[in-house]
Amino acid sequence: MNRLFLVLLFICSQTMGSSAQTQIDVCECSVPKNWTAVNGRLSMSSNHFKLGKQSIKWDWNRAGKSMLTISDEGLKAVAGNPRSTFAVWIYNEKPLNDQLVFKFGTSGNTMSSFNFKLNFKGWRTAWVMYHRDMAGKPAAEMNQLSISAPASLNKGSLFIDQLIIAASINPRSPMRDEQVPFVNPDGDKAANAHWTSLYTFNSMPQYLPLPGKLGASVQVELDQIRKRYQEQLLLPAGKTSAKNTLTELEKAYAYWNISRAGGSISGRPVFSTNDVELVSFSPDEKLKEINRLSGIKRYTQLMLQIAQAYHAPGFVNDQQRLGQIFIDLLDHLEDQGWAYGSGMGALHHLGYNLASYYPACLLMKDLIKQQSKLDRTFKSMAWFSGLGRSLQQPDQLPASNIDVFNTLLGGMLASILILDDRPEKLQYLQSYSKWLSKNITPDHTIEGAFKPDGAVFHHGNIYPAYGIGGYAGIAPILYVLSGTSFRVEPAAHESLRHSLLMMHYYTHPYQWPLSVSGRHPTGSGRIADVAYAYMAMSGSSDGQLKTDTLMASIYLMLNKGKQNKWTTAFKNSQIQPIGYTSGHWNLNYGLFDLHRREDWLLSLRGHNRYFVSHESYPGANVYGRYLGYGHLEVLFPETKTDEGSNFRDEGWDWNNIPGATTLHLPLAQLKANIINADDDSGIEEMLISDEPFAGGTNFEKNGLFAMKVHGHDKYDMGSFRASKSWFMFDDLVISLGSGIKNTRADSPTETTLFQNYLNDPAAVIQLDGKEISAFPYTSKGNAGKVLTLMDNRSIGYYIPDGGNAVFSKSLQVSRDQKDSRATSGNFAKLVLQHGNAPANAGYQYAMLIKTNQPALDSLALAMKSGNPVYKVLQQDTAAHIVWYAPEQLVGLAIFGSQQKLSDCLLMSNSRPCLLMYQQKGEQLSMSVTDPDLAFYEGPDDSPVMADGKRKEVSIYSRKWYRSPSKPSLVKLLIKGKWAAKSAQDHVEAIVQADGNTLISVPCADGIATKIEWIKKN
Repeated sequence: MNRLFLVLLFICSQTMGSSAQTQIDVCECSVPKNWTAVNGRLSMSSNHFKLGKQSIKWDWNRAGKSMLTISDEGLKAVAGNPRSTFAVWIYNEKPLNDQLVFKFGTSGNTMSSFNFKLNFKGWRTAWVMYHRDMAGKPAAEMNQLSISAPASLNKGSLFIDQLIIAASINPRSPMRDEQVPFVNPDGDKAANAHWTSLYTFNSMPQYLPLPGKLGASVQVELDQIRKRYQEQLLLPAGKTSAKNTLTELEKAYAYWNISRAGGSISGRPVFSTNDVELVSFSPDEKLKEINRLSGIKRYTQLMLQIAQAYHAPGFVNDQQRLGQIFIDLLDHLEDQGWAYGSGMGALHHLGYNLASYYPACLLMKDLIKQQSKLDRTFKSMAWFSGLGRSLQQPDQLPASNIDVFNTLLGGMLASILILDDRPEKLQYLQSYSKWLSKNITPDHTIEGAFKPDGAVFHHGNIYPAYGIGGYAGIAPILYVLSGTSFRVEPAAHESLRHSLLMMHYYTHPYQWPLSVSGRHPTGSGRIADVAYAYMAMSGSSDGQLKTDTLMASIYLMLNKGKQNKWTTAFKNSQIQPIGYTSGHWNLNYGLFDLHRREDWLLSLRGHNRYFVSHESYPGANVYGRYLGYGHLEVLFPETKTDEGSNFRDEGWDWNNIPGATTLHLPLAQLKANIINADDDSGIEEMLISDEPFAGGTNFEKNGLFAMKVHGHDKYDMGSFRASKSWFMFDDLVISLGSGIKNTRADSPTETTLFQNYLNDPAAVIQLDGKEISAFPYTSKGNAGKVLTLMDNRSIGYYIPDGGNAVFSKSLQVSRDQKDSRATSGNFAKLVLQHGNAPANAGYQYAMLIKTNQPALDSLALAMKSGNPVYKVLQQDTAAHIVWYAPEQLVGLAIFGSQQKLSDCLLMSNSRPCLLMYQQKGEQLSMSVTDPDLAFYEGPDDSPVMADGKRKEVSIYSRKWYRSPSKPSLVKLLIKGKWAAKSAQDHVEAIVQADGNTLISVPCADGIATKIEWIKKN
């Protein structure tokens, strides 16, 4: 018995009465008894169907007087559920300049209503929310739906399928289209607007003038662009299709049961990913499986396989059959509602599922044109790709979105390229280029994709897992357009190049740190290399096509030992793989700091009132609450036996994030309680603090990072606070904590120095110079005594007072990040314990990266001497200040304004800031950063509940979500008379009456302002 029959058997077994919530397809077995046609008739038909194999045919025979009524007590529940949504599929055999009118109420009394336009052929749907989208207001006494037939025709027919009286739908999902243009108008301003605003995009007028006749040079450019793009779509020479025989392609095509009868076509329904929302409340899982197995992604992937085979040398004799199959697929897709003007009810994430559709159509352009279907196909491609978004004037564009680059950018270009070469095509290409340029240039909000510091964003946060898809989408397009008059603008080219370079810096060389892995902290996030190859071939920002050697050298590094067309081309140009780069970089959009030396990468991650601490979804990162609480990770190069990381999901204790200060909770309490916080979000958790202070600065190749931690009230952590900082000088890291406090006496507070996975339980750890290979093992430090430890990763730890240090080697039992299974693993761990409900705890420790025991002993000995390697000059809630002897470098994290400071140069400050300086005689070099990006100013804007606790709301609901970062002016009073060595915009130095200097330093985007000063007599 096949799956579809089982589903239909279940559907037909349901009572056709008032229980609308369980009736997924009441239009399958027989006309329901509660359906009545006035001046018409109802019958079952297999001519057209959207679910199952039949639909209800409604024939009407009296203009303005024909009506279909449905009595359903399920309507009574609609008034009490603000998410109640009506859904229906309508098949129309002939487009009509008319409409259906849906009325909900009682006999003779309408409470809610909406109109549905009939200007289409094929299937169309409507998802209409009662409370938001309909005219009128739903009432508890409603028990009848009436559908008025078109008033302009005396008779006609329509087919109805999958009518659902009330589904509970996420408010973000329904989208307006040509049939229901009134649905969810605020969706154009929502976080998922890049998916759901197709109706608005389609209505955009061209703002550029129509070019004249195509000249010879432009024709050459068009030919070059088309050739470059199609080369990316065709199968490599010598290969056939992924499904590499005609038999296999025929089998895949047969699954869809497509047949023609007269002028109509029918076959297996092609579902949208979002259709599952309509069946989510069904008790039958097989129905959801049919939705998954017969989805649009599978369908369009087959279209692309056939299009590629059509052009492959091995299928020359099969072209006629392949062409016939392709046209059948194309026509059936249109008939199913995948057509111009159709929103399919909801289409968020459509880019991922339709990605194969656009290149398939472009490859088959000649055949489509022969069939007189080119205009229809262009309109559908332009509609679903949202090509109209490129017609918005650049100064009016919303923030860019990485999903568009990843999944729709190529589709937009394919939609243009399928056009015949005429002025309209040039017009589209010109607006596309300008739109793309604007979208790649740095965005100064947390919404857009590319930031001034090189961070790549999605979901309002740094997110390389999405970034790699965006890069892979943009870079080939930049290459396609390069060297032509349609290339992107220089600033856009440089922005993408800078972002790719930063990703190279924070991957090592393939893997990125766990702290920026978003909702998938698996340790397997990896860089994508293809973008570097295409960027290298795109030339320079001035339009020259000479190979970008830096991008090419990164590509070669990522492909050592491999041979392909790119490695061969770059090596033939005498380009060598890049080596590891030393330096320090702050990506304060995302609160992510990078410190590199030799072949290792150290990263730090924080959060504040703008940037979330973590992202959790049901079944994804459910224990990751502390990933942004000061996560410090060291990555080494991967080898065959070592992944270069200390992380392993099996047995990992999610309370002990290295570098973080946390409340150690039972896993059941640490597990995220993930909800749909508001109508602007999905079911997810993305918590922020109310503290603005978090970020980093850098001086030459050194840097510091600091943050003020404040736990969220959602988990009764409103009393949890700490001030934390890290000073990174060469291979030395000094970590400070102060003001650690909370009132949670039920659980211990601790700071984790490391949690290292042990491939070998007997791995040696050197504790105070003694080799520890025993397993399990636990040791506590002694109050007032120095503790040193060399871990199994060649990282040394120096703790001036080891009294609260606990070192252990043990088998840990935990849950995986999805909470799908129990896990266990062997780990070594070093933790500083602050006790339960600490009032004002602190800590100090130092790390030596890639070191050995003699070097660690030498550090400990130097710290006892009169010539220490570093000094902690201040460590309290006002500031953390450290002096580094080898470079005479001072770093200051100043948590407030006008603080009392223990520094010989800085006397006062106007704003919280981060500062590093080096004074050599009459020369003073300085880096200043204001870590507050000031997307809004003033007190925290979190909603507060009656009990005084902050309420969880989504990041997308914040009024400042689309507000740009505001620059600031940091004023510092420094001792002595100083003047700027050279003029810089808005930098001022005013010598005061007391002989000291008030300097004004402009700060913006969390990027360090660097100034050279000279002493004045």
